[in-house]
Amino acid sequence: MKPSFWQVARRPKWVVGLLVALAIAVLFAMFGNWQLSRSIRVTPTDTSLDKTIALTELAEPSSSFLDTQADRHAETTVFVAPGRCAVITDRHQLLEDGTTKPGYWMVLDTLDQAQGLPTHLFVASGFFETYDQASAACAKSALKGLAFDAAIKVTGRYEPSEAPQKQTLSEAPKFDTLSVEQLINFWPLKEPRTYAGFLISDRMLGPQLDDGGEAIKIGIRKSQTELNLLNAFYAIEWVLFSGFAVFMWGRLVQDERKRIESET
Repeated sequence: MKPSFWQVARRPKWVVGLLVALAIAVLFAMFGNWQLSRSIRVTPTDTSLDKTIALTELAEPSSSFLDTQADRHAETTVFVAPGRCAVITDRHQLLEDGTTKPGYWMVLDTLDQAQGLPTHLFVASGFFETYDQASAACAKSALKGLAFDAAIKVTGRYEPSEAPQKQTLSEAPKFDTLSVEQLINFWPLKEPRTYAGFLISDRMLGPQLDDGGEAIKIGIRKSQTELNLLNAFYAIEWVLFSGFAVFMWGRLVQDERKRIESET
């Protein structure tokens, strides 16, 4: 009588072989689960971003901008430099419903003397829906619409300099990006001691500049989920290996059955 597959599989050595195959399959499945856990990374919201710290504690003048400094909420006291105001195009204002609207930023050159030496800090001080509004606000600053001889406390988000792009000369200097280096070279500044990043002020610097303007609102880094496709692929491979271990056991049992069948 020819033995069936299960008759051969129930023999002691193949029962042991099945247990070994299952153990290997479980081990491979555990590797797959571990690899899968590495393929999904959740970056939580950095709660330290909402803590206000002194700008002098966050950054050093004339030093490189660090990734850990981005979006940090900082405060300092500055003097607004007269006549140095620029308009930045292609800005987007965050609205309460999560959408945005396009517009312009007004950027002022300010001097921070917190460390004893005048240090230039570019401050994005207001959002305007039209260039004419932003340009008019800059014109007021050029006429000393602000109390330039008085210190102003400013708080806001510290952000990295953007790559330099097109610059246009008109009523107020207009730039496509807020590049610290480009602004330094444009004026040019006699005192090149500057912060590598710029500050987005929480409020308009001076009530007389808010004709059509509003405080800038931007989004900051939130919790993110990232999928590493390479690790996900490895996880699938481990699952296939797990199934292959059981498959190989079945194949060996089948070969044994055929060998017995040919001998009878």
